[in-house]
Amino acid sequence: MKKLLRMRSNLSFNIISAVVLLLVFFSLIVSAIGYVSFTNAFYREYRETTCNMAYTASMLIKPDSIDTYLEEGGTSYEYLQSKNNLDKFCLKMDVSIVYVIKVDTSDYGSFTSIFNSVGRDTPYTPWELGYQQETTNDEYIQVYKDLYEGKKQNGTIYRTRDLRGAPPHITTLVPIRDSNGEVVSLMCIQRPMKELRDGRRPYLINIAISTVVLAVLVALSSAIYIRREFVTPLRGIANETNRFARENRKGAELGSLSKINEIATIGVSIDKMEDDMLKYIENLTAVTSEKERIGAELSIASTIQENSVPNIFPAFPARKDFDIFASMTPAKEVGGDFYNFFLVDDNHIAMVMADVSGKGIPAALFMMVTNILISDRTRMGGTPAEILTYVNENICAHNKADMFVTVWLGILEISTGKIIAANAGHDDPAICRKGESFEIVKNKHGLVVGAMAGIKYKDFEIQLNKGDKIFLYTDGLPEATDKDNKMFTVDGMINALNKHKNESPEAILEGINKSVGEFVGDAPQFDDLTMLCLELKENDNNMKTLVVDATNDNLHEVMDFVDSFLEENGATMKAQMQVDLSIEEIFVNIASYAYGDETGKAEISVENNSGEIIIELKDSGIPYNPLEKADPDITLSAQEREIGGLGIFLTKKNMDSVSYSYENNQNILRMTKNIN
Repeated sequence: MKKLLRMRSNLSFNIISAVVLLLVFFSLIVSAIGYVSFTNAFYREYRETTCNMAYTASMLIKPDSIDTYLEEGGTSYEYLQSKNNLDKFCLKMDVSIVYVIKVDTSDYGSFTSIFNSVGRDTPYTPWELGYQQETTNDEYIQVYKDLYEGKKQNGTIYRTRDLRGAPPHITTLVPIRDSNGEVVSLMCIQRPMKELRDGRRPYLINIAISTVVLAVLVALSSAIYIRREFVTPLRGIANETNRFARENRKGAELGSLSKINEIATIGVSIDKMEDDMLKYIENLTAVTSEKERIGAELSIASTIQENSVPNIFPAFPARKDFDIFASMTPAKEVGGDFYNFFLVDDNHIAMVMADVSGKGIPAALFMMVTNILISDRTRMGGTPAEILTYVNENICAHNKADMFVTVWLGILEISTGKIIAANAGHDDPAICRKGESFEIVKNKHGLVVGAMAGIKYKDFEIQLNKGDKIFLYTDGLPEATDKDNKMFTVDGMINALNKHKNESPEAILEGINKSVGEFVGDAPQFDDLTMLCLELKENDNNMKTLVVDATNDNLHEVMDFVDSFLEENGATMKAQMQVDLSIEEIFVNIASYAYGDETGKAEISVENNSGEIIIELKDSGIPYNPLEKADPDITLSAQEREIGGLGIFLTKKNMDSVSYSYENNQNILRMTKNIN
């Protein structure tokens, strides 16, 4: 097998094989043409000769006496003499059968035998006078009809298959007309086609032998010439290219390996390629080293930029009065867009959406400076207009690159839903009122930050109610383009927002990203894509939440929190004791095992749903489902039972239902207790 594979990869073998295959293919075509021509010529000769025989044989009988022969039963001297003449004719002409039939012209489906003479060495038995036979097939029926109706002067049928034991033959039929010109019967002569078969076999054998001899001669002569003029020079070129690929150093000149111009040109081209490749490798090594250094720095810069904005969600898991989510997708490794949000105090959250002019590293550096200035100044206090005025003055004082940034800055008073905001040339936000749809809310715009010193920005107010959402974005969203340079547009953005208006801020941003991705398709991202969405949550008077460090020292605070809620909602002392026992078991397990040697947070939420108390305990520790442990066998004594499992067993007994899930990297144990 390996030897065969080596041969198939050899140039001489492939070229010679191709030449031989072409020769064989050409011989097959010539043979096929000769075969068809030879066969057609034989068929034509058979048809003409047999037709002449049939005409001659038809002269040996008297057409006007056909019906008389049938009536007399073939006893007349005239019939016997005609029969004798046809028998001699059949033997003389060396044909298989000479027969005369009278066809039933009502449907040409049967005939009656008049004369039937059989030749030597044939498998046929002569028909008696008056013998009736069904017509063999539709082809015979059509020939009978054409001859009786005068549409043809003669007919020929070739039988080479479905012979029922007979050799291949040709049957020629001519009409026999009486003195009135009417067709009264048909003269039929069947002749074997042995000569055709015997003639074609030597022809095909000669062609095959000639092809083999010619192929051998061509292969030998081609092998000598091709090896000398093609294979050896090309092998030298191949060896040199392989050597150069391994060693990357200059080798022997290849231009003189062959007298054939094309091969010599290849050799000269490879000589030049080696020189150019050595220079290219030298330059590429230097460029690659520099690119790797820049790539490493860009990767670090991308990480720094990503960590310069809030990127862990949920951002404020203890806050149930609002929900916020944001995303930033740079067009390059780093970008100029940025968002930010942070709690100024427990009742105020600042939201920033900005877009720096340009892209890449310069925009990213400008973005970092602007973000730091805005964040630091906002924490010092003041309105958004005062903050942007301060930031603009500081940037203009050191902006030799003449860059600028559009900024939307708003501070939300969480308890009232009032937003005080200022806009430095940025896109207007979209707001969705509870039960309604998103729409753009236009407000006053100031000049972009960094364009001119001395600019005074102005504040404006936006009122959010419980259940409302606000959506901030950069122009990379409406200006996202597909391969035909069509933009997503603000209308497209609003339509996409409204598809997900009833969902959480995170789900809204995921839906927008999906819609933009489907619109853009394979087109490259042209601009940074940055979004932020905040929802002011509705108050839930039936639900309270406590977040504490997961330590045993805080068990008392957790128990007081739960007991206070149970008392407010009229729980019986028995129900309260059962809930306390369950809370203590689960919280102590979290404090002892969830975070190992570290200290994490535990969140406890309680809710009254029509008399059913729903309690959830959440932690971000090691994933663990306490319900998987098998219940202890309480029929055994304490000394006989395995240690552990009794606490969670009692919890399941005391509570109406207990379930576990792991969501958003949190263990969530949910318990319900009906206090009615």
